[in-house]
Amino acid sequence: MEFMKQFLLSKNIPLTDENWEIYSSKNVRKEYKKKDLILKEGEVENYLSFVEEGTARLFFIKQNKELTTRFVFKHQYLTSYDSFLQRSPSRCTVEALTDMVVWQIHYDDLQEVYRTSPVGNLIGRLTVENIYLAKLNKEYSYLSESAEERYLKLMKEQPDLFQLIPLKHIATFMGITPQALSRIRRRIS
Repeated sequence: MEFMKQFLLSKNIPLTDENWEIYSSKNVRKEYKKKDLILKEGEVENYLSFVEEGTARLFFIKQNKELTTRFVFKHQYLTSYDSFLQRSPSRCTVEALTDMVVWQIHYDDLQEVYRTSPVGNLIGRLTVENIYLAKLNKEYSYLSESAEERYLKLMKEQPDLFQLIPLKHIATFMGITPQALSRIRRRIS
């Protein structure tokens, strides 16, 4: 878990050896294969996972179509966060798009870390802030940008996305059909 420790230190989280031991001792390494369903819609999310390697997506099904709500990459948190926080059935499915290695902390263990470590609370707050900002930015993008502008922004901010993820998933993430995405790509190239 040294990579996670370095990641947290890079975010200016003041980790002592004792605080790190409290937090890291509660995390468990888990591997997933490409196409594994990490969480199914209707299940309660019990883990907050941090991705060491790999890519995943969160999606739900509406009118027999998969609609992608989020992609998660290396060194990002992976969870159906509303299910995790509310202890309620997940509204989405979490799928590994590549082989993955994640470090998971169970909800109950995280609550213990929050109770026993101020650094744990800081990690939790920063996690929530990052998830909130990503959601806010996506909402703003949907309300203020055209599909073509969203595509160009995605190309600029996450160019690897188009090598890692099938275009049909990218299209639903952008809120458009795969055909509309193809037309945008043809127009731009």
